[in-house]
Amino acid sequence: MRSARKAILASTALAALGLAAVAVAGEKGVPLPKDYRSWTHVRSMVVTDPDHGMYGFQDVYANRAALETLRGRSKVFENGAVLVAAIYEPITEDGMVKAGGKRRIAVKVKDAKATATSGWRYAVYDPAGRPIQIDPANCAGCHQGAKDTDYVFARFVE
Repeated sequence: MRSARKAILASTALAALGLAAVAVAGEKGVPLPKDYRSWTHVRSMVVTDPDHGMYGFQDVYANRAALETLRGRSKVFENGAVLVAAIYEPITEDGMVKAGGKRRIAVKVKDAKATATSGWRYAVYDPAGRPIQIDPANCAGCHQGAKDTDYVFARFVE
């Protein structure tokens, strides 16, 4: 009986640590979607400045809710819209820029309650899916440049 209680307490502590790690990664409730690569790929681009926080070759994916707005069916993203940028080391080879090894994964979730960050929550993960500590205000500050498109830079191109 005592060992069962210890096991339950240990499991609870580990779960709490896991939730704390996700909160440290960005804002609460921003998990890394495991299936984002099966979502619609909306664009690729390269940020060439190594000092930029989003430096690298980026593939951006949108869930169904985000895709509706990206396709022009709405001007404002609905709560639950998610954009994921898989960011890779840019490699120039034979006159082409290609994606090398994965650097990190950035996640952006629409949540109108996140008023301090213009209605979006942010998180960043390392290539293994472990949370990386960020300041979501920095993300939101950069995205002020896309205010007219609900703070989203990505555009869907058919």
